[in-house]
Amino acid sequence: MYDSVQASVIESVASRLNGFFYRCQNDAGYTMLFMTDGIETLTGYPVNDFLTNRVPTFTSIVHPQDTAAVDAAVGAGVEKRANWEIDYRLVKRDGHPLWIHESGAGIFDDNGQLLFLEGVCIDISPQKKQEEKLEQLVSNISGTSNDIVEAVQHILGELRTLKLLALNARIEAARAAEHGAGFAVVAQEMKSLADTTREEADRIRSLMETLQTLLKGGN
Repeated sequence: MYDSVQASVIESVASRLNGFFYRCQNDAGYTMLFMTDGIETLTGYPVNDFLTNRVPTFTSIVHPQDTAAVDAAVGAGVEKRANWEIDYRLVKRDGHPLWIHESGAGIFDDNGQLLFLEGVCIDISPQKKQEEKLEQLVSNISGTSNDIVEAVQHILGELRTLKLLALNARIEAARAAEHGAGFAVVAQEMKSLADTTREEADRIRSLMETLQTLLKGGN
């Protein structure tokens, strides 16, 4: 166990990290042997609630969807005698989730026997919120970009059709004396396609404005 001076130094460092240090047993509840006060700042639970597995155990505040991943990371680290790094959620006393990054390791004696686990957990909730915001922005931009590509492809298709109709119109114009009605039909089709193309161009302009707004929002 840490002496008073060591504990004071650890507590001082932890307070600057917006997190907490811990030492615990490698059991199902990760029974805490030592913890800094940062746990209460982050979760609302006092240190004494965790020591010797008073209510709750540390495991009980790990988000249920993350428990398996935490156990797997710790198990792999102990087996390989290597540090583990993992992001996961704790459930605070008020019921809200909190993202933390844990860096931990198993401590072994000279005979290779595992004594305990120790590490540090840092609050990364602000970074996670930024990541989620960025992912949403990318998703919105991707959707808008796909709409723009679709609209451009549609216009290109309409332009190809207009080119063919223009050729037909020239042919019909040359034969207008005996086939005037055919020329009128082709002309009407060209007008209709031109209107559609203009609408698609307006849609692209609107989508581009939306894209610019999304990009500004990500700054």
